[in-house]
Amino acid sequence: MEEFNLVGFALYVFASAFTPGPNNILSMSAAGRYGIARAWRVLVGVFAGFIIVMLLCALFSVALASLVPKIMPFMEWAGAAYILWLAWKTWRSSDAADGESYVDCGFWAGFVLEFVNVKIMLYGVTALTSFVMPAFDSTAAVAAFAVLLAAIGSVANWTWALFGVLFQRALRNHGRLFNAIMALLLVYCAAGILL
Repeated sequence: MEEFNLVGFALYVFASAFTPGPNNILSMSAAGRYGIARAWRVLVGVFAGFIIVMLLCALFSVALASLVPKIMPFMEWAGAAYILWLAWKTWRSSDAADGESYVDCGFWAGFVLEFVNVKIMLYGVTALTSFVMPAFDSTAAVAAFAVLLAAIGSVANWTWALFGVLFQRALRNHGRLFNAIMALLLVYCAAGILL
């Protein structure tokens, strides 16, 4: 057993949870367009799905611990490709002022997103296999960390939602510029996965 690298774990989790991704962009878009009063349902849906996906990542990591090093490069490439696709879609999307874009604020929109969100799957598997499993051999500890990862992800989603509300006018007036910046940040995230 290795000693738990708390600093490395915290830096990785913070960087992964708070960078742009499907959850954060959906949270910010929903809250920016409709306010927290309507967006809370999608945020709760994201959190509920996040917990389930993180627990599945924990099960996957524990069950396939010997194969993860062989599988991880493929997952990283798939994750980076997905994030680059998301960057393309973000850059090409219409700005918030045009009134044509629609953000689903329902629970199920947030919940289902988690099961196709490669970024959080990589987030969970990477955090668990790189930081948690080398230091803890208990399945209960791995599951507890999975729930912690979901909670931190939820804090990031709410932070982005509040950002969407606070900067709603700026987002409406400068949606194209904001989408371009978000797309560049997503490209940076994809590069970070591969490098």
